[in-house]
Amino acid sequence: MPSTMEESRLEVIAEEKSGPLSLAETQQDQIMTSDLSLFGYDIFSDVPTTFAPVEGIPVPASYIIGPGDTLIVQLYGKLNVEYKLVVTRDGHILIPEYGPVKVAGLGFDESERLITEGFERRVIGVRAVVTMGALRTVQIRLAGDVVKPGIYTVGGLSTLIDALLSTGGVQTTGSLRNIQLIRGSERVANLDLYDLLLKGHSGQDIYLAHNDTIFVPPIGPVVYVGGEVQRPAIYELRGETSVGQMIDMAGGLLPTASLKDSHIERIEEGGFRSLLDFSNANDEMAIRKMGVSNGDFLRVLALEDQLRDVVLLSGQVQRPGGYQYREGMRISDLIDSARALLPGADMEFLLIKREQRETLLNHVLYTNLLKVLETPGGEADLLLQPRDQVQVFNLAQEREKALASVVRNLELQATDYRPARVVELRGALRFSGRLPLQEGARLLDVVALGGGLSVGADLHYGVLARTRHPSSEVEIHSFSLRAARQSPTSEHNPFVSPGDRLYFFFEKQARSSLLVNEVKRLREQARYGADENLVTILGEVQHGGVYPRVPEMRASDLLCAAGGLTRKANGVTAELSRVSYRSGASANTEHMSLDSQLLLRICLLKRQLEKGRRNRVEYQALYDDDRLNPRLTPLDQMTFSRKSGWLDQASVTVSGEVRHPGVYTIERGETLCQLLKRAGGLTSEAYPFGAVFTRESVRAMQQQTIDQLHAQLDNLMVELSLSHSFNNRDKSSHEWGGKQDYLKAIQQLERAEANGRLVVDLKRHSRCRRKDLLRLEPGDSLSVPRQPDYVQVTGQVYVPTSHRYEPQRRVADYLALSGGPTVIGKLSHAYVIQANGEVLSHKGSRISKRIARNKVMPGARIYVPLNVDRMNATEKAQTWVQTLVNSAILAGVVL
Repeated sequence: MPSTMEESRLEVIAEEKSGPLSLAETQQDQIMTSDLSLFGYDIFSDVPTTFAPVEGIPVPASYIIGPGDTLIVQLYGKLNVEYKLVVTRDGHILIPEYGPVKVAGLGFDESERLITEGFERRVIGVRAVVTMGALRTVQIRLAGDVVKPGIYTVGGLSTLIDALLSTGGVQTTGSLRNIQLIRGSERVANLDLYDLLLKGHSGQDIYLAHNDTIFVPPIGPVVYVGGEVQRPAIYELRGETSVGQMIDMAGGLLPTASLKDSHIERIEEGGFRSLLDFSNANDEMAIRKMGVSNGDFLRVLALEDQLRDVVLLSGQVQRPGGYQYREGMRISDLIDSARALLPGADMEFLLIKREQRETLLNHVLYTNLLKVLETPGGEADLLLQPRDQVQVFNLAQEREKALASVVRNLELQATDYRPARVVELRGALRFSGRLPLQEGARLLDVVALGGGLSVGADLHYGVLARTRHPSSEVEIHSFSLRAARQSPTSEHNPFVSPGDRLYFFFEKQARSSLLVNEVKRLREQARYGADENLVTILGEVQHGGVYPRVPEMRASDLLCAAGGLTRKANGVTAELSRVSYRSGASANTEHMSLDSQLLLRICLLKRQLEKGRRNRVEYQALYDDDRLNPRLTPLDQMTFSRKSGWLDQASVTVSGEVRHPGVYTIERGETLCQLLKRAGGLTSEAYPFGAVFTRESVRAMQQQTIDQLHAQLDNLMVELSLSHSFNNRDKSSHEWGGKQDYLKAIQQLERAEANGRLVVDLKRHSRCRRKDLLRLEPGDSLSVPRQPDYVQVTGQVYVPTSHRYEPQRRVADYLALSGGPTVIGKLSHAYVIQANGEVLSHKGSRISKRIARNKVMPGARIYVPLNVDRMNATEKAQTWVQTLVNSAILAGVVL
C-alpha cells in the first residue's frame, strides 16, 4: 500500500454524494477502482539511516541483566556514596568493600531487590536506590525475505519488531504472519504482524538477546479483496478460511457494498478460473461462512446506484431537492401553497417526468399548478409515484432550454415505428420549440406547455402538421382555439400525436413565412400522377399566399384562413381557378365565379358558432352548398380583386408662406392649384419663384440615376485596376499615374442621396389654367419661402460670398463684386442655379460675355468651376467625378 496519506473510501463516497440529489443511474461494473497492493508492508516504508541503539527510554522491570549493562547504586543515610557498576563478562558486578555479586540472567526488578536488601543487611542506617545506566548492545542476524539481510548491533531494549523496523523490514515476497526468532538452535517466538496492524496486539514481540536470528520465510497463501471494503488489499492467510474473516481483515464493508451481488474468482485444479457467486446463499451470514482458498479474488460489488422512494422537486421553488415518497402522495404534498414558489413561477403549467421501471421508458405528465393549489386532492392534483421528477417553470426562462434534457431522453427512445414523444410548437406562443409531449395530450394542453398564447394571437385559425410513420407522409389539419376552448372535450380540441408540428398565428402577421417548411414538405412528397396538396389565395385578402390544403377544405375555409378580405377588395365576386388534366391532353384551366359576400358570411357564422353565439343549422346549410362554397382540390387558386377606382387616403404637406400651412388630405385628380386655394393662397411675403416642390416618385427616379452612375463608376474602377497589369511597361507611365488618381477619387466619393425636387412655376400653376394643371400625388410636399434679398457667388472666385440682390445687376456684376474668377477658375463653364432649381449654363468661345449679360433672381447661386486643364491628375479626377454626381442630383423634372 502507498505510504502517502490517502483519501478515505468513506470520504470518497461523501464527496460523490454531497452534490445535488439526482435520479441518474450509473453503471456498476466489476472493475476495481484502485490497484490492490499487499497489506501491511507500508509499515516499513520509512527506513532509518542509522542503526544506533536508542537511549533515554525507561527500562521495564522484566529487562534481563546481562554483561555490559551498567547499574547505578546510590547509597544515602549513614553513607552517601554512588557506584556505577558494569556487569562483567562472567555476569558479576564488583561492589567495593563487599566483593562480586552475580546479576546476569536476573530481571531488573530481581537485581534491584538483591542489591538493596544486601546493603541494608550489611550496613545499618543505609538505604540503597538502584537504577540502570548505559545499556548493553547485542548483535543479531536478519535472514530470509528481508530488505537488508545481515548482522546488526541493536540496543539491549530492542524487540523483534524494533529490529525489523530499524533494519528496513520485510520484502513483499516475505511473510508478515510467520516471522521467526531463533535463539541458539531453538525457535523461541513466531510473530504475526497482522495482530499488531489489525488488533494492536504485540503478542510474540519479545526482547532480543545476543546472537539471536530473525528469520522471515516466504509469504504464505493470499486472498485478493477488492471493491466496496474499507481496505482493499492482498491479504496473507494464516488460519482464515471464510469470506467473513477476509471482510473483517479488510476493515468491513462500506455502506455502499452489496454482498449478495458479490462473487469470488477462483483458480481451480487444472489451471482454469471459475466464478463463484452468492446467489444460492440465503442471507449475509451464509455468505460470510463460505470458504476461501489461496489465490481467490473476492470482489465486493457496489449497490445499484439507484434512489428509491424519493421524488424530486425542481425549478422555480423555494426548496428544490429530494423528498421522501409516501404512499398516496400528491403534488400538493410537495407544494402546499404559493409560499413554496419563487416569484415568476408559471402557475398555469407543471410537468412531471416519470419513468416506467418495467419498460425503462420515460414519459411526461401535465397539470395546472394553480388548480392544484386551489383544490388539493382534486383532479389536477395528480398522484405521485416513486422517482417522479416535478418541475415548476420560470416564465422568464426559455422552456425549450429548460426541457432540453427531457426532450433528448425522449428522442433516444424513438424508433422507426415509435416516434419520439415530442411536439414542435411555433408562432404566437410565449415559448416555442421542441417540447416533451404527454400521452393523450390535446391541443389546449400543449398551448399551456408553450406558456400560453401571445397577445394578438389568432384564435380562429391554426395548423397541425403530422408525419405518418413509417411512410413519412405529411398530412395537414386546421384547428380553432376559440372552438377548442368552447368545447374542450370535442374534436375541436384534437389529440396531439408524437412528432406533430403546431403553428399558431398572429392576427396581423403573414402566415406564409411560418408555413414555408410545411409547404416545402408537401411539394417534396408529391409523386407522379398526384398534385401538390396546396392551395393559393391572392389579391385583396389579409394574408395571401400558399396554404396547405386540409381534408374536405372548402372555399370559405381558405378565405377564413387568410383572415378575410381587406377594405380594398371588391366584395361582390371572387374567382376560383382550377387546373385539370385530361388523359392524353394538355392541362385545362377552369375559372369559376364565387360570391365573396357569401363566403365572408360563412366565415362570420363560423366564428360566431365557435363562440357559442349561433345556431349550427344556418351555418351548415351554407357551408355544405357545393355550388356556393365548393370543395377545393390541390393547386386551386382563389383571387379577390380590388374595388374599381380605389384610392388609399392620401395626404400632402404645405409649409412656408401660405395662409394655412399644414397636412391636407387629397382626392384622386386634385391639382396643385386646388391645393393652394384650400391653403388660402400665398401670403404677401411669399416668394413663389423659390418654391420647393418635392415628390417621392421623382426622388426614386433621381436615386435610380445616381445609383446607375455609381455602378458605372464602380465598373470604371475595376477596369482601371485590371488595366494596370495588362502591360507592365505602363506601371510607371504618366498614363497609369492618372488612372490611379481617378481610382482614388472614385473610392473616396460618398454616395449621394436624391432630394426628389420637381422644378415648378408656382405663379403659372396658381392660375389654374388647364394646360398648367399639376396633378398631386400622395406624399407631395410644397414649401414656399420668403423672398430672399441676396445672391450667392461661390466656386473659383477671389471672395466667395453672398451679395445683396439688385434688379439691375447681372451675373458679371455679382462676379465683379466677388473679385472675379481666379487664375484657376474657368468662366466658360460657369453656371447659375436659380432659386426655383433651374440651371442656367452657356458654353462657347464667347461664354464670358453671354453669361455676364444674364440676369439672376433673388436667392440664385453663381458657381465658377475649376479649370481642369490647369490641374494635376488627382484634382482633375475628383472634379470630374463630383461633377458627374452633381449632374445626376440636378437631373430632376422641370415643369
